[in-house]
Amino acid sequence: MIDKPYEVCNQSRRATLKAASLALCTSMLPLGGVALANTPAPRYRRYNASGPHGARMLKSYAKAVRAMLALPPEDPRNWYRQAIIHTLDCPHGNWWFLPWHRAYLGWFEQICRDLSGDPQFALPYWDWTAEQKVPAGMFDDVLDPNHAAYTATAGDFQRALSGVLEGAGYWSLPGGSFNPRSQLSQLLTRRIRFEQDVMFDMVTDPRGRMFFDQPGARGIRREQPGFSLATADACSPATIQAALAAPDFPTFGSPKTANHSTSAGFGILEARPHNSIHRCVGSRDCNFVETRGFMASMLSPVDPIFFLHHGNIDRLWEVWARRQMRLGLPHLPAGAELRTDLPDAEKSAAERATDYYRWARQNFLFFVDKEGRPVTRTRTEDYTAMSAFDYGYEQGSGDDAVPAAVAVPRGKAMRGQVVEGSVLRRRVDRAQPATANVRLPGTMVDAVRTSGQVLVANVTLNFPQMSHDAYMVILNGPDDLSHVDASSPHYLATIMMFGHRGTHGALTYTLPLSDKLRQSMPADGSIQLRIVPMCGPDCHEDGHDHHHHDTAHGEAVELLAVNVQAY
Repeated sequence: MIDKPYEVCNQSRRATLKAASLALCTSMLPLGGVALANTPAPRYRRYNASGPHGARMLKSYAKAVRAMLALPPEDPRNWYRQAIIHTLDCPHGNWWFLPWHRAYLGWFEQICRDLSGDPQFALPYWDWTAEQKVPAGMFDDVLDPNHAAYTATAGDFQRALSGVLEGAGYWSLPGGSFNPRSQLSQLLTRRIRFEQDVMFDMVTDPRGRMFFDQPGARGIRREQPGFSLATADACSPATIQAALAAPDFPTFGSPKTANHSTSAGFGILEARPHNSIHRCVGSRDCNFVETRGFMASMLSPVDPIFFLHHGNIDRLWEVWARRQMRLGLPHLPAGAELRTDLPDAEKSAAERATDYYRWARQNFLFFVDKEGRPVTRTRTEDYTAMSAFDYGYEQGSGDDAVPAAVAVPRGKAMRGQVVEGSVLRRRVDRAQPATANVRLPGTMVDAVRTSGQVLVANVTLNFPQMSHDAYMVILNGPDDLSHVDASSPHYLATIMMFGHRGTHGALTYTLPLSDKLRQSMPADGSIQLRIVPMCGPDCHEDGHDHHHHDTAHGEAVELLAVNVQAY
């Protein structure tokens, strides 16, 4: 945990510094806040779930889960009602991914603290880089979603929740007229018109429903809790270090979009460990192919491990922000330095024109507090720092990426060279993979070999419709790919879509490249990327042959573009 996240600006230790030094410290705080002398440690500490303190927190967590499962579905704090918030509202593939989940975990944590009877409760996190298996404690009691306290079948779930969702107030028109900043407006953007649409997605959709009957509520079993090779690679120290090297917020936290209901792509953190852990825990024995478990769907918070997984994602956001501040680089979207507390109508034209202004004003409207009441803090800017919920983290993987010394402010993050590739074949299928070639200049090749520069491949795929399939990206390698898997030196990554049913179109995945290139860099800098369905020709994610493993429900998934970028 970072007991004093802004200790670098502790004025009691810097009393003799000149005003310029104080200005430097202040500029590095979230939103240009003022550093306070002897800044107190956060009130709550989120521990590693597998440590001694984490084990104690898991016991309190189980008490809270049991209490939430016992609440009537009419209570917004009910376990399934909390999970449905994610189904209705959660952003993926955009730059609201991180703050939305921070808010979701924060309000959920307060509910757990109240219902567990533990006034010091804080959600533990799962450091899947250090512990590449499901923590043993997460198979105990109600921390396993196959426990008898959970609703066992989709039919029982539908009978219990249908009427409740219909009367939940999501579909109302406050004031009798349509409000574009209402819950209904956001749901309509996601193509959710009424309760029947939500229930169809969760229990009926023939393309892949979200609810999983017991004993299939989780794919990974106690007897085999470990990761597949593909998941281990997605969570490896090299992958995390590449994610933390991102030069700016949209690169780290996923790309800009018009609102938090749309997707444009996935930064390394979301594309690799986030998506892979969801798919691993939510597929049979972590094989990415045979879907079995809530974690593979937008009802993923039904599995209590969801909150430990996202605790680690949130922790890594804090590590990256701290790294940026130590390097004198921005840790929020561009223009945060112009932020004022003036009402929106009184803000300057310059402030209103910034990325930060547009990002910070996005509304999150579905959270409830520990009493089950709608929260009043509804803007993204309310969740830019952990101080929103007064917590910090026990240290974990990735903390070593934060420099020990404070750098001179560099103002703007510097992006390196971008080299565009040539797409040779677009259609993604097993017989003839989608293919692109990129020729790296000598300077980029030398930088990878000698200076440790981070290179990433930005791979853009077009999904005609929501796709549940996983795709493997192969770097160079033999013509015959039938024996290439995650154990091969030519394996680069596994990518998949994660998001609402309306998510489709062009999505860009950012994948770490430099570590793999150092193992087999061609002398002339020429590289080839090929993409194939991870599923074989006779299987699909549910283990059956649906004859469209290389398509998004009948239409071909296509490779649109590839480029290589240096950080």
